[in-house]
Amino acid sequence: MRRVSSLLALGLVLVLVGCPRGRGGGGGGGDDDDSADDDDAVDDDDAVDDDDAVDDDDAGETFDCATAPTTAVSRTILNGPRGYHGLAIDSAGLIVGSDGNSLVQSDYAGNASVFVPGQPQFQQMEYLASGDLVANDDFGGIKRFTPQGGISVLAQSVRAYGLRVGPDGMIYTTGAGGVQRVNPGTGGVETVANWDNWDEPHSFDWSPDYSRMYIGAIGGGDLYYVDLDINLLATTNPQVFASGVGEGWHDGVAVDACGSMYVPDYWSSRLYRVTAAGAVNVFYDWGAVDDWEYGHGAIFGTGVGGWRMDAIYAPMPYDNNRVQEVVVGVPSRFWSGTVVNGP
Repeated sequence: MRRVSSLLALGLVLVLVGCPRGRGGGGGGGDDDDSADDDDAVDDDDAVDDDDAVDDDDAGETFDCATAPTTAVSRTILNGPRGYHGLAIDSAGLIVGSDGNSLVQSDYAGNASVFVPGQPQFQQMEYLASGDLVANDDFGGIKRFTPQGGISVLAQSVRAYGLRVGPDGMIYTTGAGGVQRVNPGTGGVETVANWDNWDEPHSFDWSPDYSRMYIGAIGGGDLYYVDLDINLLATTNPQVFASGVGEGWHDGVAVDACGSMYVPDYWSSRLYRVTAAGAVNVFYDWGAVDDWEYGHGAIFGTGVGGWRMDAIYAPMPYDNNRVQEVVVGVPSRFWSGTVVNGP
């Protein structure tokens, strides 16, 4: 099932907001013995700390970036959670994603229920501080969902795949419309960074100090960056940060506390790690296990409800929209502890 990229094939699919549907919708089995370690279990030894909360305990801890793993610590396919191209975890520790027909929420133990029925597939999504969920509709535009399941259209024709909520409460997006942000109060849209490269921006995340945005693209395997001012607007044109990050369809970017990026690439069926210095290595190879289990996206856990802050959660749209946990062994950029040998 390994894809081999070509300019001709890529040109035919660039019009899509998401990635190609070529893998189909329900593939191989994916058992517990797919993991990167012997037992597929997530032990206390793997955790950044022993408790499961984001609190003052984290602030007293230290992580040495010189000890960061260069390959996945473990991988586990979870029971209950579902996700198509995006996932989000709320403040109560419930993860939400699409099963292809509805938005489904689940706890870490696998107790799942329908959150909002009768909804189409979505791209990436995240929670606002108000508790409302915002998501890129598969057909363009951003929808907003209240905790009670109320639905409204926040912005139309944004034409985005990537979506994250910034520290300013604004909704940032990347896609065919460029790099934009949306005011959740008014629905107003403005440009964050002008994009005139041949590659199309697709996914993104910020550096731990928000001075830089890293942008995954559809194109030739380059990962981009723009430097930002205090208002999170670009002060530079997009520049290539690292090359050879797969074959050029980056379905997610997730940054850890050391400033390293984890980037799933569709064409190669691999999860890449790109350090803050720009070094690139294969962190996990889904293609070596089963292409159907490709992780189409990447968010860090929050440290609440069992969702590990040193693990990435990735939806598997080609394996019945199941969700996997990839323990990276480094806390997310939200971690409040002390970082040693960092960027």
